[in-house]
Amino acid sequence: MSNIEEFKKIYNFEFEEIRAENYKEIEKKYLASYKEGKEKGFTPVFLVLDDTLLEKFEIDMEDKNTDNIMDIVKSNLEKYKSTNAVEFLKKFQKENIDDYFTEKDYKFDGSEKYNLELSTLFDYDDNFKDDVVLVKVPTKNPYEVLGYFGMGGFNDCPLPAEQVAVAKYWYEKYGAVPAVITYDEIEFYVEKPVQTFEEAKKLAVEHYAFCYDIIEQCYEKFEILADFLYKNIQWYFWWD
Repeated sequence: MSNIEEFKKIYNFEFEEIRAENYKEIEKKYLASYKEGKEKGFTPVFLVLDDTLLEKFEIDMEDKNTDNIMDIVKSNLEKYKSTNAVEFLKKFQKENIDDYFTEKDYKFDGSEKYNLELSTLFDYDDNFKDDVVLVKVPTKNPYEVLGYFGMGGFNDCPLPAEQVAVAKYWYEKYGAVPAVITYDEIEFYVEKPVQTFEEAKKLAVEHYAFCYDIIEQCYEKFEILADFLYKNIQWYFWWD
């Protein structure tokens, strides 16, 4: 049985298998679907249905002794309401934001960053990955999609309910919407990107609190991460 057929057995949602040649094609597809979702009351999200993500769904159901994934979804969407996102992020932060930034003469890139590439859907050779679906998740609250597809809870990746709480905070502040979920990555589309360097620095520290690997495995310096976030409509997280 293919991974997509296996997904269909677990989730009774409307979705379509996606094939694409380039980033622009994916950007157009996502933005059109996101607009449609606002009108019709659903939230679109790309899933990369590899073996690991499907296995996570199955393990979660076994752990909760249920054969209905919606039991887990309902639990995640109830638990997140008791998580204070600001306090959750502060637990992992130094008190002084400037302590993270050591290159005082760093020159930020002031260019506009309005291309939505969603590179997680492509491999290192820019080939589109197998078993990608675009799911119409039945929620008007975009941040809740992270409670529907419960990756996380390993390698310092927050639990799904914690992810939803933080995503809600970022959605209300920046219009940040989970657009791609894999077994170890999340990419966001951001409707109201950061417009000042100081705000980008604060957000970079929040991103680090949410995902240590974003510095330790990806950007290496807080200045580079803040630069990436400044005016950018796309955010990326990866837990190694």
